[in-house]
Amino acid sequence: MNAQNLPLSSSELYDACRSAELTVQSTGYQALWRYLYPFVFHMVRQQPDADDLAQDCAQQALVRIHQRLLECYEPNAFRGWARRIAGNLTIDELRRRRRLVPLPDEEEGGQAAPASAPYPMPDATALANLADEEIRALLTQAPLSERSQRAILGRYFDDIPDEALAQVESDLAGAPVLPSHIQVTRAKNLAKLRNWPPMRACLSTA
Repeated sequence: MNAQNLPLSSSELYDACRSAELTVQSTGYQALWRYLYPFVFHMVRQQPDADDLAQDCAQQALVRIHQRLLECYEPNAFRGWARRIAGNLTIDELRRRRRLVPLPDEEEGGQAAPASAPYPMPDATALANLADEEIRALLTQAPLSERSQRAILGRYFDDIPDEALAQVESDLAGAPVLPSHIQVTRAKNLAKLRNWPPMRACLSTA
């Protein structure tokens, strides 16, 4: 197997990563790295240190995959399984970064410049008035599917492009999901949220 190229199938890559022969195993993980890194980079490309962050997340994913390899019960779907792990780790890191963003120091007399979002949010202006954690807590109780929650939180609170969200949903569903599907899902559910009594009550006091 050539480390410069992916094996012909997911099952071959799975077998290589499980191999007791260290040279074969190393070659398998090198191929897996070349598969995961571009996917992770696409998710974090808005970050100022995108390359370093993508390398760190992809490396963490390789460690997690190695630890959980026996949990992959379908070798033919190994690449998708590995990509889900990498995607979830990356989303967690992006969320952690958002929680660590410092608040403006009012005592120094400066007024913070308005935060600019990487995407326009005309249909979520009201939601922007609430703290992230308050929104997350509400969404876990809202009458929305997990996919709908990911579509809203991923775009507006974790800065994840719709293309990356669509790829994650494709892996989870085992069928193609387009960015336009994510956009439609989000638009429908934002409208639903605006009419959901707990969210209405929260927005009225924001």
